[in-house]
Amino acid sequence: MRLFKRHRYYFSDSSMASDTIIAFVLGGISFVAELSGVISSIATKGNVSGFFAMLYICALVLSFTGIIFAYLGFKSQKGGVKEKRISVALNIFTILVPFIIILF
Repeated sequence: MRLFKRHRYYFSDSSMASDTIIAFVLGGISFVAELSGVISSIATKGNVSGFFAMLYICALVLSFTGIIFAYLGFKSQKGGVKEKRISVALNIFTILVPFIIILF
């Protein structure tokens, strides 16, 4: 007689859309690139090289690509809607960060 039964608990969906995972990765890389640019500009008091401008442009391209993959993830039947919405929000946020920095 077993005192403790082993149960399997599942905290997520059985599958997740691969396009959504790609959108998360692209949004995360974009966010890290933008964050490193902000930190370096604060550390150098605004005297950054042109490399960081190119870094922001690459981050924007990654974010636009992430939105495309997030859209394709929405069309997929796999995965939950919550992850799909978060991937879209992450990529839109990373697109808006450079424009917010420019305005303020």
